[in-house]
Order: sequence, then structure tokens, then C-alpha cells
Amino acid sequence: MRKPTVAVIILSSVCFSASLAKAQYDWYFPPGAGPYFRAGVGPTIFQDGTLQQFGTAVNAPVSYDTGVAVSGAFGYAFNKYAGLDFESGYIWGRINNVQGFESNGSTLANVPLLVNATFSLPIPHTPIVPYIGGGVGGSVSIFDGHNFNDGTDFVQGEESDTVFAYQAFAGVRFKIAPNVTVGVGYKYFATSGTSFSYPTPPFGPNFNVGFSGIQSHSILFTLQANF
Repeated sequence: MRKPTVAVIILSSVCFSASLAKAQYDWYFPPGAGPYFRAGVGPTIFQDGTLQQFGTAVNAPVSYDTGVAVSGAFGYAFNKYAGLDFESGYIWGRINNVQGFESNGSTLANVPLLVNATFSLPIPHTPIVPYIGGGVGGSVSIFDGHNFNDGTDFVQGEESDTVFAYQAFAGVRFKIAPNVTVGVGYKYFATSGTSFSYPTPPFGPNFNVGFSGIQSHSILFTLQANF
């Protein structure tokens, strides 16, 4: 009778140890915790802006065509409610009109470099996960002038400027697998004013082109994978 008793004690000890290990694991890694990757793409609408400098100070209204936004982020979810990530991407639009200037298809683009905080609220017993968040950091703004001119002076080619940037976003994701969601969301992205410096040959001072900060509104279709 002693051998079965010893076996029961050993089995109970193993089960208790396994339960303890799982509890410790869950304490360090709560449900939903772990790294994740998110990608998104969709159209973006730019608010009208202002051309503030073209060699000298100007004040010309600027309008943009509908553009496109592409984003990718890699981060860490602390639990199923909160996560922190680094995001980059490409937000591009063609200049439609600048009062008093010829834009000739010139474009303005941004490469965001942002740290985001995201807060999710999974709806119990459904695959629906609403979320909201925001980010702050910088952006590499790129102006591609295609004979952009005022009838006297012109600029041609790409120049860039690094500026302050921030964003806010919200949307909803849908679980299609235990660790995969698809979704749709809105994103507001903005930068501070930009200044693009074009060299003047052979040894003249640079010719500066400055715009007010970009403000864009994007609808993004997203895919997120948790690891």
C-alpha cells in the first residue's frame, strides 16, 4: 500500500510544480502580451496648406490631390489592452494648385519616425477589438519639385527636411485567427513647417522653399500579427 501512496504524492508534487510554473509564466507574461507587427495602407486627404517661402517670404495657398499612406510598425503588447510600438511608412501627395505658381505635378511626401501608444478594448465573446492611440516623433519631409516656378525662378528635383511630427488614430480590428487581426482605422498625421534648401550654382546662396506643416487624414486597412 505504500508504493501507491508514494506515487500519488509524487504525481501531486509534479502537478503542483507545473501549476506554479504556469502561474509564474502568466505573471510575467499576461494574456495578450508579446511582440507584434502591424501594416496598413489606404488613401489620404491633405488639408490645404500654405507656401511660406520661395526665395523670399510669400503667402500662397496650397491644395493637394488625394494621396496614399503606407505604414508599418513593430512593437510590444504589455497585455491585451496596451502596447507600445515604433512606426514608419510613406505618406505621399501631389500638389494640385499653388496660387500664383506653376506646380507641374510637384509632390510632397513624408517618412514618419514615430513612437506610438495604443490602447485596445476587446469586446468579450466577440472577435471585435476597438482601439485608439497616438504617437510623437519626427518625419523626413521630401519635396520633389517638377519645374516648380513663379514665372521667374524655379526649382527642380528632390530636397528633404527633418521636422517634428505627431499623429492620432482610432479604429477597429477583427480577429481572423488567434494571433491575427484585420481592421480599418482613421489616422490624423501632422508635421511642423518645412524648409527645403536648393543649391544655387555656381557659388550663390541656397534658394529656400518653405511650406506650412502638413496635415493629413487617412483611412487605413490594416493587418496585425501577434507573436
